[in-house]
Amino acid sequence: MNDLYIFIEALIRAYKAGGVVMLPILIAGAIGFYYLYSCWLRIGLDFFRKNVRQVVGQLRLDLSFVDGVHVAKPNEEMLEKAKKRLHSRSGIVARELHKALEVAMETPAAFEEYMQVRMIETLRYMQKGAHIVTVMAAAAPLLGLLGTVTGMVATFDVITLYGNQNPVLMADGISEALISTQSGLLVAFPLTLLKQRLDERIDLLSEQLQLGATIIEMKVASL
Repeated sequence: MNDLYIFIEALIRAYKAGGVVMLPILIAGAIGFYYLYSCWLRIGLDFFRKNVRQVVGQLRLDLSFVDGVHVAKPNEEMLEKAKKRLHSRSGIVARELHKALEVAMETPAAFEEYMQVRMIETLRYMQKGAHIVTVMAAAAPLLGLLGTVTGMVATFDVITLYGNQNPVLMADGISEALISTQSGLLVAFPLTLLKQRLDERIDLLSEQLQLGATIIEMKVASL
């Protein structure tokens, strides 16, 4: 408990020592992480599943094989089996492919148009707010740089008034410059890394959706 109290006190002192830019840096960090985790939660269980590719792989098998024998055209039993398997899985890929399979079975002629529109909507849904994360990740180090400038200006003001014989009076300005820069980098670094990971995950999900749609079109919509 004492360690936690000491840690909180150290954070408060650092916040006060960082100067006026600390509040904008914290706001930028809060906004960035809010939209970052919103995007991750919007993706859902596909974030945690390491076998997201297996959804599409299993769909291909369900539409291509019956009792271990390859078939050119899936029958009604195979289609229902594929639908049930997709419905039982969680995540955007399984949900969207389940809906796509239903459309392909009910109105094959409208499948291609449906998938073109749906892919755009799904990609936009997954990327909603992601650009704000990029903006906040870029703004945080710039705010830290602004704190560096204001801290050095304060230091030079002290030197102008009192000279450089008293380092104690200069310490506040130097501390403001260093802490604000450090804070900006501490916010920007994880935001940048996690945003890159988010982009990779969205690209992977988009690729799997396109692949699954292609399989459905070849096996079902073309019948």
